[in-house]
Amino acid sequence: MSWLRRGMRHRPHDPERNAAEYVTGELSRAARRWFEAHLLHCDDCWGEVVVGRLGRRLAEEMREQAPAGLRDRVRASVHFASVGDGVGRSDRAG
Repeated sequence: MSWLRRGMRHRPHDPERNAAEYVTGELSRAARRWFEAHLLHCDDCWGEVVVGRLGRRLAEEMREQAPAGLRDRVRASVHFASVGDGVGRSDRAG
């Protein structure tokens, strides 16, 4: 199937880009329907969709937040380190 069909004249056949737009939901409804039909015949685009979905799933799984106690300790350390730096600089300047 060609990207020239069904109003897709200005879309080059770029499996990586087109699959990324599909996986992230950036395609219009018509473009999405066309691309889904195209996937049945294009191994390159199908492979990119599979990789894109896997990548998104892994990224979502990695967004786990640190436990509250650890977050509080890190925030306190950053706060006290920045306060300590400010005091040290003003002492040296005076």
